[in-house]
Amino acid sequence: MKKLLRTLIGHGHNFATRCWIMTVVAVYWFDRQSRGNAELQSAIAGLNKGLYYLGLVCIAIIFLAGWGRTFYPNDVKRIFDSTREKERIKQLSKMYVILFAVFFPAIYLKYKAVAGIGPELFNLGIICLLVMLPMEAERSLRFRYIGKVYGKDHVNLEQIWKKMMIVWHIVLMSALAAGTFFQHVTAFRF
Repeated sequence: MKKLLRTLIGHGHNFATRCWIMTVVAVYWFDRQSRGNAELQSAIAGLNKGLYYLGLVCIAIIFLAGWGRTFYPNDVKRIFDSTREKERIKQLSKMYVILFAVFFPAIYLKYKAVAGIGPELFNLGIICLLVMLPMEAERSLRFRYIGKVYGKDHVNLEQIWKKMMIVWHIVLMSALAAGTFFQHVTAFRF
């Protein structure tokens, strides 16, 4: 039960984080596409507000899952294992497929009356991949490097993990604040 809960918390946190990133990129993309077109701006305004509220739900899940991780800490020795990293990449790939299979069709079904939304959603999907893939590649390389260099020294590995999590969460909280502020300003401009 503990392992299942830890897995659900971890995947919930990861899924919500990626979904939030997609909402920020989508608000930017749709706002950019609607500039100078008053008819499109009114249609996109509702979409941007919906994406803003979805982003807030994602932030709530991120915080709740992060809080849950406090009670179910990770075994640091297993985090940096190379076979575990390959498994993590497979899980992230499945998560992206699910995320893209839900996120974009949901927007399309709700806003299919907006002219040209199909090609714009396709372009948005490409942009989201271009934003998120380097982030995933950096994370994977960082975990592999730390595992190879410090994998045998478990005490030092634990210290590196804690420092890395502090830095990563400062970056995440800063991104959440800036991105959500941007979404709010953009969504409620009209």
